[in-house]
Amino acid sequence: MNLATKYRPRTFEEVVAQTYVKEIRLNQLETGDIKHAYLFCGGAGTGKTTTARIFANDVNEGKGSPIEIDAASNNGVENVRHIIEDSKFKAMDSEYKVYIIDEVHMLSTGAFNALLKTLEEPPSGTVFILCTTDPQKIPDTILSRVQRFDFTRIENESIVNQLQFIIESENEQGAEYTYTTEALSFIGKLANGGMRDSITRLEKVLDYGDDVNMETVAQALGVPDYNQFVDMVQAIADFQATSCLRILDSFYMSGKDLKLVIRNFTDFLLDICKYNFVKDISMTQLPEHLEDAVQQFCKDLTADTLLWMLEEMNELSSTIKWEPNAKPIIETKLLLMCKEG
Repeated sequence: MNLATKYRPRTFEEVVAQTYVKEIRLNQLETGDIKHAYLFCGGAGTGKTTTARIFANDVNEGKGSPIEIDAASNNGVENVRHIIEDSKFKAMDSEYKVYIIDEVHMLSTGAFNALLKTLEEPPSGTVFILCTTDPQKIPDTILSRVQRFDFTRIENESIVNQLQFIIESENEQGAEYTYTTEALSFIGKLANGGMRDSITRLEKVLDYGDDVNMETVAQALGVPDYNQFVDMVQAIADFQATSCLRILDSFYMSGKDLKLVIRNFTDFLLDICKYNFVKDISMTQLPEHLEDAVQQFCKDLTADTLLWMLEEMNELSSTIKWEPNAKPIIETKLLLMCKEG
């Protein structure tokens, strides 16, 4: 069993963050004010499907199981008609028949139209929980007939706490894992506020080695070599064309996708620019150990210079997007940037 499944919450109390969602759901369970249709919106890994399963279990006092449908692969009219026909029959082993439709935004227009009639006149004892990462793709006619809950991205501190809990729980069961808080924090940043993705990334690192530190995270997850990015920024700032080309060639000879390198380098420059304004490394995607280097860049280089680098790399990233051989175009851009000095 993978860690994301093993440590998936089984109760509302175990769900990390999403406080207002949990409070409203618990209140509805206590008062018996159960709606016939809900819409759970939010980024990947923020707890939508997990919360839907917990609610389905609690509303039926642990009896029966929800009926789960993945709309990404069951998005046609016939799939929805099957659900509609099935919903006409009362649940045999529980009070409510609960349908969880994941990635509901993937339903076809015809499927949404077929579902609309059932949401307008729902069968007694039936609850629909629609989950989506893309609510703007759902027709207004559907949105007006559901109670909507927006799941927020999870704060990095909460993710770090959960990853620490998982590692320590595994150690209590015989594992001998070690970790640094910086490495766990960086894993959380890479997951963009998604708990499931954070746990999945942690498992990849643990498969690589028992020590979760910045080095093993970088090797296991294939994150950029930030030290080379630091050197590249300095080389551009000093208008050292030879150094720029050598760093680029190092990426190339190591088998890196240069288009991805430039995208990552652009993100790196964006984070430096953000830090230059907010002076808070937690507001960036950068690991904490780079703060001293980033601080130095912000002292040595003007905001205009940093933004110039960012604009040039943004332009370059767009230029090479569909190019089969990006290396000479990247080299030309670096030479031109160094020539400006």
